[in-house]
Amino acid sequence: MKGKVMVFALVFVTLLALLPTAGIAAPPPQAEGTRYTVQAGDTLSMIAQKQYGDKMLYTAIVYYNNRMARLDKAINAISDAGVLEPGWVIYLPPAEKAKRYAELMAKGVTLPEVDPLTVTGDIITAGSSTVFPLSERMAVRFKDEGYQGNITIDSIGTGAGFERFCKSGETDISNASRPIKHSEVESCLAIGREPVEFRVGTDGLAVTVSKENTFLKDLTIEQLAKIFSDEVTKWSEINPAWPNEEIKRFSPGTDSGTFDFFVEFVMDAVYGKGAGKERILKAANLQLSEDDNVLVQGVEGSPYAIGYFGYAYYQENTDKLNVLSINGVAPNDETVETGKYPLARPLFLYSTAKIMAEKPQVAAFINFYLTYVNEEIKKVGYFPLGAETLNQSKLAWLDAMGQ
Repeated sequence: MKGKVMVFALVFVTLLALLPTAGIAAPPPQAEGTRYTVQAGDTLSMIAQKQYGDKMLYTAIVYYNNRMARLDKAINAISDAGVLEPGWVIYLPPAEKAKRYAELMAKGVTLPEVDPLTVTGDIITAGSSTVFPLSERMAVRFKDEGYQGNITIDSIGTGAGFERFCKSGETDISNASRPIKHSEVESCLAIGREPVEFRVGTDGLAVTVSKENTFLKDLTIEQLAKIFSDEVTKWSEINPAWPNEEIKRFSPGTDSGTFDFFVEFVMDAVYGKGAGKERILKAANLQLSEDDNVLVQGVEGSPYAIGYFGYAYYQENTDKLNVLSINGVAPNDETVETGKYPLARPLFLYSTAKIMAEKPQVAAFINFYLTYVNEEIKKVGYFPLGAETLNQSKLAWLDAMGQ
């Protein structure tokens, strides 16, 4: 009898091993630290005082919590340090990490110096068409300073970039004009990749018209959503004083992070969460393209056209296009940095600690990128990070490298 039980157990274990694993969710990322359920009356400074004996370390909680929230949907992101909801689950970093964060933010983060002349091996990146010109510029500077390997930068859209990074595992770095989605994180984890996020700049999404357009200077978010929806077909339906002409709409394609951002912050804001995408895709006279230069050409071709894309593509074509104010605010250094411009959005690189350890050239390029990006970003047409945000990206690099 005992022998039969052992044989049955062996067969059962063997059958389990042969079962397909597709569809089995990857486990959430593991991290040192504590998960804490927010209680009524809690504030971040109270939690920091209780956890670390220093209420000012609440800033470290916000930073590490929001990094973890990108990877684990069970963690609640903290968008306002003064607002916590009872029942939220937040992540508290280990005390040594929290204290180190405060020290580095106070004095500034300096990464180890990189000499591009000594860096060998190729680097493969793909993703956002918005991030593309910035990454291209940083790659050129990396090569100009001595790097002799190859850097591939494919402009295929944020969503397609995450497909290559998280599903096929083809790329070392994914360029993105929106944060990674939890579904994409799950795909990454399923192939053994835990994404590390590096914010590299800020874009003011440019809503543009032709130089020949004489009737548009400013739009509200509500007007902008209607213009790109199936609710109207002519300009005069938005404002009777505007031409009785059909609206020609130009938008990035559905694989684009720019499209995702526009749907979430413009279309969904007016038509309700989840409804905006259908409204824009059903609109008449809509041309979608993953190539921002195609959109530029479309907008400049008619006084009744309108389009949106990264600010860099507007800056390259100021002789052909006008940029519109949104809610009375024009995109510029001050309004984008402070968030006053309603369509300001972050730009990112993603890699993993494992890739950076196994391919030192990837770690070196990201280090170089973060070290010099603020010197180059305005030349491309985007907006530099403030000191604190850039220091946080550099700290993410140090953490990924175990330094």
